[in-house]
Amino acid sequence: MIRTILAVTTTVALGGTAVTGAAEAAGACDAIADALPDSAFVVATDPGAGAIVHPGFAVSGCSRSFEGTVNWRLLGRDGGVLAEGFTSGGGADGPAPFAFTVAFEVQATQIGHLEVFEIDASDGEGFPPGRTVLPLVLSP
Repeated sequence: MIRTILAVTTTVALGGTAVTGAAEAAGACDAIADALPDSAFVVATDPGAGAIVHPGFAVSGCSRSFEGTVNWRLLGRDGGVLAEGFTSGGGADGPAPFAFTVAFEVQATQIGHLEVFEIDASDGEGFPPGRTVLPLVLSP
């Protein structure tokens, strides 16, 4: 079986109430899934590229990945890992939203990168796994 895998970065304006934001996020997830009915993907929707973030910032998005696992890591200006972890999103049953918070510590404001990705469970068969890389401004 050959899988098509896509990583897309998109920004969803989540204004208004939490219910409105959740509905918009679910709508974005459904739209991506409709466009890619047989594809695995990992899409980070918030924060947007270039956002100024502080310790404990929230990340959200949509995925359909192997066993529903979404991995992430925050890299500092020097490329070192400041924080990493994993969360659950959508899997074989269909796409689903994911969310997590990122605790980190920096001494000075700097450019960093948040990687949100799926680990390749296919041993290199098919397309590379989904990955979103967001440049962020990390603030103490």
